[in-house]
Amino acid sequence: MIHPINQFFQRLSPTVQGYLLVLFTMCVWGSFSLLSRVTVQWQVAIWDVMAMRFGFAALILLPLLWRKKDWRFLFSLRIILLAMVGGVGYSCLVYTGFALAPVVHGAVFLNGMIPVATALLIWLFFGSRPDADTKISLWIIILTVLMMTGMILMGAYTFNLGDVIFLACAFCWSGFGILIKHWQLTPWQTLCGTVMWSAMIYLPIYTQFIGFSSPNASLVHLMIQGLFHGVLVMIVATITYAMAVVRLGAFMAGGLSSLAPFIAAIIAVPLLGETLNAVMALGLIGMGLGTVQPWRWLRKNRH
Repeated sequence: MIHPINQFFQRLSPTVQGYLLVLFTMCVWGSFSLLSRVTVQWQVAIWDVMAMRFGFAALILLPLLWRKKDWRFLFSLRIILLAMVGGVGYSCLVYTGFALAPVVHGAVFLNGMIPVATALLIWLFFGSRPDADTKISLWIIILTVLMMTGMILMGAYTFNLGDVIFLACAFCWSGFGILIKHWQLTPWQTLCGTVMWSAMIYLPIYTQFIGFSSPNASLVHLMIQGLFHGVLVMIVATITYAMAVVRLGAFMAGGLSSLAPFIAAIIAVPLLGETLNAVMALGLIGMGLGTVQPWRWLRKNRH
């Protein structure tokens, strides 16, 4: 079953492959938002989720590393930096942000700012200015974020340290994608480096200073969270995102992937009984226009 699917995938153009990989990554990240909300109901602490996330993934990859005999790249300073930025660093920041600020703030200041942060970092470090289409996208996203911010200010929400942390998360994740592309790291190197070094950095700290924090959670709920975050999010989604960056570039892959929380918000309406407020609806429309860039498709069709 897997072999025919792989043959079909390989026959597609790199661009189409990239879009399919981003679509899958979006589904996983969207599910991440939904399951993260369920952790409160299941009484699973986020620090335990992080421990299972890194621990499960490391246990799965260890025998694969041993079998492949391809592990020397792990001792590269680039790999360690990659794990600090996109692995344990990003995870600690994003979980802390969600502990301090509402989810809608994360959608605005984290996911909404990823394309902007990516373009800014590429310009600052590589001097590469965005093309005309990208500039249009950036202006749409910036205006959308400003309008969403204004709507939040007029509502019942308040700004706090969590919003600043979300902004740091956006730059952290953007830097992760840019480093993958710039250093030309393979998906295997990206995956193993991020997982193994995140586990080696976080798990000793968790064991020594935090410890198990979910005494009231059931074993079933812990296993569901551990397998989802450790296998699907940490391993599968990491490698599909890395493959998408190689095919589409950091801006397009990061921008499209940032739509996942908005799609998850729509799914949460019938699934969790939540309401789709005006801020989220505006974000979905604005971010969608800015990242998908429909005018490019219209221009191609005309020619």
